[in-house]
Amino acid sequence: MAYSIFILLFSFFISNTLYKKFIFKSSKKFLDMPNKRSMHIKPVPRGAGIVFILVTNLSSIIYFLIFGFHKIFLIPLAILPLSIVGLFDDLYSLKPVTKYIFQILVSLLMVFLSNLFINFNFSLLFLIVFLFTGIINFINFMDGIDGIVGSCMIIALITSCLILKIDQNYLFLIGSLAAFIVWNWYPAKLFMGDIGSTFLAAINIGIITQSTSYIVALGLLLVLGPCLVDPFTCVIRRFFYGENIFTPHRLHLYQRLKLAGIRDDKVSMIYILCTLLISLSNIFLDIKFTIGIFLVTCILGFYLDQYIAKPF
Repeated sequence: MAYSIFILLFSFFISNTLYKKFIFKSSKKFLDMPNKRSMHIKPVPRGAGIVFILVTNLSSIIYFLIFGFHKIFLIPLAILPLSIVGLFDDLYSLKPVTKYIFQILVSLLMVFLSNLFINFNFSLLFLIVFLFTGIINFINFMDGIDGIVGSCMIIALITSCLILKIDQNYLFLIGSLAAFIVWNWYPAKLFMGDIGSTFLAAINIGIITQSTSYIVALGLLLVLGPCLVDPFTCVIRRFFYGENIFTPHRLHLYQRLKLAGIRDDKVSMIYILCTLLISLSNIFLDIKFTIGIFLVTCILGFYLDQYIAKPF
């Protein structure tokens, strides 16, 4: 216990220093300028996800050298191609097809490192990769207001690590991400950028695939529910409304809640509390209760969509 607390605090304070350095050294290269679909009004440095990615990968390499081969140490390293593409996307805005190719590559690597998918055919592999790339993009879509993705993802990470009894190098990620949330909370001084959001999505996928059964994996996936249902329903609605689902927009529920006048931190707290409720149900109860809580949060989302948010 003392060891875990030390690692968390060490990672937190080291990362906090690195975030400060990032603001002063890299803000001109990574500056996120507001545009017509942005939810912020002032330029903010983005790409700070590079800090928690570096911390996680360095700790993975150290653990790998000390304890030898283990799939759990390889997951952050396997995501590096996606992280590199995310970095270039934050710098130069890459074409979607380029990003999607690397999402497919990393998804295949997650399948290879998985404990769940041992025997499967090509059709199932296609569906799994489609699901994984969908999760990566949906989490990326949610990174639009202060504090929402970092906070929800840290809850999901802690939940997965507790249930699967994983700590080791992921304590470094949790500590580093906690430091990032301090800087990313309203009003944000840093954005994680695509490099950060796609990494967090992929790392959650990688850990979930270490589950001992599909039921356990389902419970952990439901913890991501508030950050997945919003973009999923948004894509479906835009499709049936005849809109181009690949064009930028401000139609996610969290965006329309802000456009209705609710401040960033209050919108984020709605998603955080919903994620936390599903997490606690998953940790202390069983899958039936977890599904029930998940459905309750969906009903809450429907209410907010119909009566509080700016109309779709």
